[in-house]
Amino acid sequence: MPTDSAYVLTPTDVKNIRTYVQSKYATMPHDKRAEIVADAVTRIIHKQLPHFTVDVKRQLTSTLIRTTVLEHQRPVSADDIFLLCMKLDQSDESIALPLREWTRKQEARLNRKSESATIEATNAKASSSAEIIPLRLPYASDQLIKWNIHKKFYLFSTLSIFIVVVTLMFGWSLTNDINNKDSQMPIAQNANQETVAPVTSKNALPPELKYEHVDRDKLIAFLKERNSILAEPKYMDAILKTAKEFDIHPAFMFAITGQEQGFVPRTHKKAKEIANNPFNVFHSWEEFNTTIDQSSQIAARTITRLSKDKPAETDPFTWINREYAEDPNWSNGVRSIFTMIMNEIELTQEGK
Repeated sequence: MPTDSAYVLTPTDVKNIRTYVQSKYATMPHDKRAEIVADAVTRIIHKQLPHFTVDVKRQLTSTLIRTTVLEHQRPVSADDIFLLCMKLDQSDESIALPLREWTRKQEARLNRKSESATIEATNAKASSSAEIIPLRLPYASDQLIKWNIHKKFYLFSTLSIFIVVVTLMFGWSLTNDINNKDSQMPIAQNANQETVAPVTSKNALPPELKYEHVDRDKLIAFLKERNSILAEPKYMDAILKTAKEFDIHPAFMFAITGQEQGFVPRTHKKAKEIANNPFNVFHSWEEFNTTIDQSSQIAARTITRLSKDKPAETDPFTWINREYAEDPNWSNGVRSIFTMIMNEIELTQEGK
């Protein structure tokens, strides 16, 4: 059986939706077209979930996208959906009944696929030792439902939610980039780990933008002069750790926060929310409000990806600007802020 038949949303589906919206709503602003695509994709995902209330479905969809797609960077399977559903209140009939019905349908559908797979395996003279075990999901009100998936079954039960939020956040071109992402992409480190040894650099940044140790106290002083909440250890540590992990100069990372959010002044009534995503990854902090650890790593991955294949005569800030921001002057702002931070750090070091 072709594996595409197991998917509810393939890269081709995303491309077709994107092409249709781009053609039909060509005169609309980029962000509006992205919203239309995101809405269409979200509707498709909702149809694959148990018949919970709309609010519960939104919660599940958001969690699956944030954890499975973004953090683990893999398709979402029936296994993921079921395990996430099991975290809901099983004593609530509005949860338990739709989940039972969903598992019955999954069992029936997937057993049919298992039978088909068995026939194909036989025709292909597959090893008889790879027995396919039909799915059985007994339900008991005082027990958790057990989801037993055989390796063969899992292959055909994968529900693929490919890069759903990409269109929302980075825009049309990034969708294709993430679908074809480099399998060697750095993996996020444990948030409790204070220091991470830099990996072999996968970015193509020039030497002046690669990681080097900076005077932490002076960097904090620089941020405090601007009343920035990023001077707090929670944010400072996360950004510095990510910069080292991805071999990116800390001043470059902070320069982006300066350009995107003015270093997040404490006086802003939503400073703590903005500080979760001061890089405005995936479009904006409002649309993607996560954690400083995750947003800094996504920003670093984006810089790493966009740094590649830069023509020798092209300024690196300008080269990264081509996709990181729609504003063509973004590079000028980041370059200026980077220089300002570096000047202060260098002056300090000279004075030691």
